[in-house]
Amino acid sequence: MQRQHFRLSALTLALYGLSSMAMAADDTDLKDIEVKAVAQSQTAQTSTPKKQKKSDDITSEAVERIEVTGSRLQHGNITSRQMIIDADEIKARGVTSVEELLRTLPQNLATIGAITNERSRGELNQRGNQASVSPLGSLGVSAANLGGIGAGQTLILINGRRIAGAAGIEDGFVNLNGIPLSAIERVEISLDGASAIYGADAMGGVINFILRSNFSGSTVSVQHEVSSNDADNSRISLFTGRTWTSGNVSLSLEHSKRDPVNNYKSGFRTLNYADYYNDSAYDLRSYSNGSQPGLITWGQYDADWNYSETGITLPNGTDGVPSIGDFIPLTDADKLDYVPKDAGPKTKSTSATLNAEQKLTEHISAFFNGLYTRSEYSRELDYSTSALNIELAPGQYYNPFPLDYFYDRTYSSATRVYYRPIDEVATGVLPSGRISSTQTAWNFNAGLSYEFNSDTKLDFIYSKSGSGSDGDQYSLSSLVSFLADPNSPNGVACYNGALAEGSYTASEAEYYQQIFDKQCEAVTSNDPNVAFNPWKSTAESSGASIMDFYVQNMVENRSSSMDNYELRLNGSAYELPAGTIYYALGGEWHDSGVSSKEVKNFTGGEISRDMYAFFGEMTIPVFGKNFTVPGINALTLSLSARRDITKSKGAVGTVGGVTYEPGVELVYADNTFARTTPSFGFYWEPVKDINIRGKWTEGFKAPVYTSLFNVSGTHTYDTTISNDPYYDCTAHNDCLYDYGTYKAYAAASYLAPNPDLKPETSTQESLSVGWQPSGTLAGLNLTVSYHRTKRKNEYADLSDLMELVASDQRLGLEQFYPRDENGKVTEQRAMQFNIAGSEFESMTYELSYYFNTAYGSFEPKITYLDNMTMETQAFKGVTKSHV
Repeated sequence: MQRQHFRLSALTLALYGLSSMAMAADDTDLKDIEVKAVAQSQTAQTSTPKKQKKSDDITSEAVERIEVTGSRLQHGNITSRQMIIDADEIKARGVTSVEELLRTLPQNLATIGAITNERSRGELNQRGNQASVSPLGSLGVSAANLGGIGAGQTLILINGRRIAGAAGIEDGFVNLNGIPLSAIERVEISLDGASAIYGADAMGGVINFILRSNFSGSTVSVQHEVSSNDADNSRISLFTGRTWTSGNVSLSLEHSKRDPVNNYKSGFRTLNYADYYNDSAYDLRSYSNGSQPGLITWGQYDADWNYSETGITLPNGTDGVPSIGDFIPLTDADKLDYVPKDAGPKTKSTSATLNAEQKLTEHISAFFNGLYTRSEYSRELDYSTSALNIELAPGQYYNPFPLDYFYDRTYSSATRVYYRPIDEVATGVLPSGRISSTQTAWNFNAGLSYEFNSDTKLDFIYSKSGSGSDGDQYSLSSLVSFLADPNSPNGVACYNGALAEGSYTASEAEYYQQIFDKQCEAVTSNDPNVAFNPWKSTAESSGASIMDFYVQNMVENRSSSMDNYELRLNGSAYELPAGTIYYALGGEWHDSGVSSKEVKNFTGGEISRDMYAFFGEMTIPVFGKNFTVPGINALTLSLSARRDITKSKGAVGTVGGVTYEPGVELVYADNTFARTTPSFGFYWEPVKDINIRGKWTEGFKAPVYTSLFNVSGTHTYDTTISNDPYYDCTAHNDCLYDYGTYKAYAAASYLAPNPDLKPETSTQESLSVGWQPSGTLAGLNLTVSYHRTKRKNEYADLSDLMELVASDQRLGLEQFYPRDENGKVTEQRAMQFNIAGSEFESMTYELSYYFNTAYGSFEPKITYLDNMTMETQAFKGVTKSHV
């Protein structure tokens, strides 16, 4: 499927010496008041008008400003394709957060953010071969995704240094909400793959946030934004700094509040899209959202395998004990068409940054910079989209149905009811559900630099960072399911797997055991005052309190951490007629780790990874200065290479293959992945006003923890093989199910990690042509860029395979479905594996014009992005799937 992105932006009028005016979005009234108290110093030049720049001036400024992004060379790499967004342009875009800023970039596909995280098909919910992130883990998380190839493929730097990823998420991507917008001096974006420079996670590109520093004076900014969709925002920030002959220090503070978008005011008003597409399959309303009185629902397939829901309920106004004959069929009116009010959480955030530099001797200097952010997120959970889902035992006072009455329709021996407590909420008997989290993100960098001469210096840099999240969720939830028990009067016994298997801590177990015991009574008792009544129409009706089901059903403490050491030598190797050969050599080591419930479910505990790397980079000016030939005004080549080695250790199963539970002895395995990734680039000026850049680079990424480790890896479980075209279970009389068009037989399945799993690799190719004319058209910039990324050996599991490969082809893959001499599948290998890979191909067209007038400076811009190819292929010869 081909996708295009189009963006038109304009830098608004900047009247220097007065407060700048920022353009707001169409639905926003932006009130921006700035109070400035700037000390008189040569570094405080914010009120100096810009001069009209010639093309040469613009080019030289860009080269100077990109020297810390996309390259480890101290003078930068002119062959890299870059984008610069300075503080003035950030303000002119009218954004109020880093997440909003990156959403204005056509090159960024915003797949992880406040709104998308709540969607069932959001990137953090549908993870394929990785553990899905919990609602608490995704709350308040936003990530960059350059080129749309995945958030974990875009590297985020602060002042050129790595920082820890979002709390507890193994992908390693940085949460953008931990970076304060007011502290940013500029954003430098490398749109080419940069794995040969920075490592595996720079496959899609690099975004480097440069914090404000080297400033004397103080600035206070107050901003309040009123939005027509209720997403109001308030922010106050302070920036202060001081410089002296041998150093400088600066501090920034920011506090902000943000309300969520109102879905209804944004146009999201229904879940029924059948009229739009003239197809009932697009009616997304569901009976499972419940009703009052409650309802019983089940799904069924017709002869053409079209799925439909049906069920029964009681007439409105019902109270007391119903009989089976009182129930009536469900109608479309019983389907809830409700859109949650809020898209995203309420947010309150406070942050601080500190930067300092000091020259210690003639040759030695030191620096330090740090950032700390604390954010609070909260969101109400409306029961209209999360009904109370309970099972009632036979014999429970309000349950007229015997055991197994609905079993052929619902696969539940007991009676499952969906109850929506409308009146309890309206009368204040039941509080709203809520989800909340307090998150922290911090990092600091410290380093020493020794200058041998003006071109050669040795840097030692230490970086330490972390992120954490503490949160909980309260909502309606039943902890009780049933197991058959012939010794019980009801024929069933209350059961909770987590309590039975000892999955909770001591304090958690005590809390949940009390809840479980009370709920067990409510769904089994024949006492009308103890049993819960799901057939009532008002809160005052008989039965146990619904508060027995108001549960703190989720508590999480999540964290990510990183320590990084880097030693780097920068210098000049040789002076050529066209210029100087510059080089950078060095190595780094970092230890990164994550801790979260979804990861621990695989690994059994906290886990970390060591990474060692050695790198080298060089630029060679072949033509330039006074050494030119016709057709080559300038030509610079770049070469770079990086050797990455990653090591990790984790559990791959249990001793004896027993079912995992805390305390069971585990089997461990070591994993080492290593690869050298080269890169080649060039910068060519055929004539003075035209430049052509090209780059080819390779990338490498080791598997995430949940692809390598699994505490249940040695444990097998039963599964079914359905409609196997290569084996007729009817002929062998061993079908588990035989319904004519549907046949299935039993097989064993296991989750063992794949010892042959290979690292993911990639190649990126880019070519851009730019025209920056001089003379009358000076200030015009026209750039056309081509980019292609090919990923090989991507990671996947059987759920991915089911989406990418037709059933008959999938069941024919014996590496996942080995067969006996009769052709019967002997086991299903539900392991991680490598697929052929993906391809992304795009063209970007950019046009801008910078000019001065008596009223200020303007730079209108048009960017058009054409995603020509976005497709994935499981194996060679298999049909490609469009992303």
